[in-house]
Amino acid sequence: MQEFDKYHPNDRVIWSLTTLLGFGGFATLLLFVWDVPSLLTSTGTSLMDSTGVYSAFIWRLFCLMVGISAIIYMFRMKTGHMIVRSHQKKEDILIHPLGIRKFVTFSSWTLLLNVAYFFLATLSSFAIVLGFDLSESLNQALAGTFVTALGASFLTSTVVRYVILPGDYTDDEHHQRQFWFHNQVMHNFCTIFLVTEIIITTPQLEFSYMLFGILIGLTYALFAFPFAVFGGGYYCYPFIDPRLRKAPLFIMILALAISISYVGVWLASEFIFHSSILGRVVLVLWCASIVQFRPLSQPSELALRK
Repeated sequence: MQEFDKYHPNDRVIWSLTTLLGFGGFATLLLFVWDVPSLLTSTGTSLMDSTGVYSAFIWRLFCLMVGISAIIYMFRMKTGHMIVRSHQKKEDILIHPLGIRKFVTFSSWTLLLNVAYFFLATLSSFAIVLGFDLSESLNQALAGTFVTALGASFLTSTVVRYVILPGDYTDDEHHQRQFWFHNQVMHNFCTIFLVTEIIITTPQLEFSYMLFGILIGLTYALFAFPFAVFGGGYYCYPFIDPRLRKAPLFIMILALAISISYVGVWLASEFIFHSSILGRVVLVLWCASIVQFRPLSQPSELALRK
């Protein structure tokens, strides 16, 4: 833990950010080397290749409305509770964010990614219902947001279930907050909705899409510094402070964790192609193992999770 919190004496922000930009540039280059844009077009087409066009439209509209409701709920909340790393003090502090400041956590980005996907999916489904063909750019945007949301959602659900919830069990008030409507959507239903999409459409996923996990992780980290300096004055997570000695390493671990989460889903989708029923069962069981809908009520429950 001491090694985790060590700051560089000269606050090597430029070095950290340059390193992250270098990794991001390399990942972006690989997108074109592996011809990812063309693959995205095929994936977008497969997401819309459903015989139940009308039911798919209603389902996606429902998911979209749930996501939008969670966003509205967050804006309307008159309370907030968050432990963050102060940019100025270089120590953890308690804040009470309201409004737009609630959308700086990675969980909130997961929610926004899901809303973006289901907005595009609803729009695309409606266009198909009306008899229109989808453009190549729309198919690419549809697939890109889908695979990025997949990695983010699975990582968010996993971390919340096995790290955050057991960790804040001693703080009953904070523990209970994790099960409010907006948190339920961010931590549970985003993942459930996307898993349902896979089961319904069996989309054509590719291993190379793991690059989107790296890119969204780096984008989030690069957003954190200007927000801390010019906006909120804090980092939602201590390890994304670029002044830490090992900041690039910590941030790359985050980016790779998102990618690995996606790779797991990709493997499950490959299993579905080889064994439709067993593959779907595996995916559903995985999803069930990383979502949680109620607080831990007994100490014995917590012990079983560890």
